[in-house]
Amino acid sequence: MLDSVEHYVTPPHVREKTLQLIAEFHSDDTRKDELWSAEKLAQHDGSDPDNFITCTSIMQHVVQINKEKWIFGSWKGHNVTRRNLCQFQGKSLDTNDIRHDEPGYRPLPKLCECSEDEREYLMQSLEGQLHRGGKIVAQLEPFLADQS
Repeated sequence: MLDSVEHYVTPPHVREKTLQLIAEFHSDDTRKDELWSAEKLAQHDGSDPDNFITCTSIMQHVVQINKEKWIFGSWKGHNVTRRNLCQFQGKSLDTNDIRHDEPGYRPLPKLCECSEDEREYLMQSLEGQLHRGGKIVAQLEPFLADQS
């Protein structure tokens, strides 16, 4: 049934801007080599905004959230790649979304094992944050490590 429902297709100008923002991160000598652990990301869960700006992580990208924009509480301080894939696949988020300090967190999903549609869904999730004023500030080391 759900397969018969048309889904959002990213307009080329939106994707172009997203790729530009990713390229800007990788060409910025002050940010491109910044690697965060899952524990560091978890500190940025919004509970201490004076010391830790709220961030999320989508695929390998750690994104500082625009503080003027709303974000799901479950996204704060968390790599949401698995969560987004569960949503795309129609699986229970409550059962299958695993936080960094819970058994089964690693390995993180491998992009090479995702379908083209799943990778597109993840990219749209990243776009949603970047086009609402978010900024890539680092890469998530455990995600990168689990890709090989």
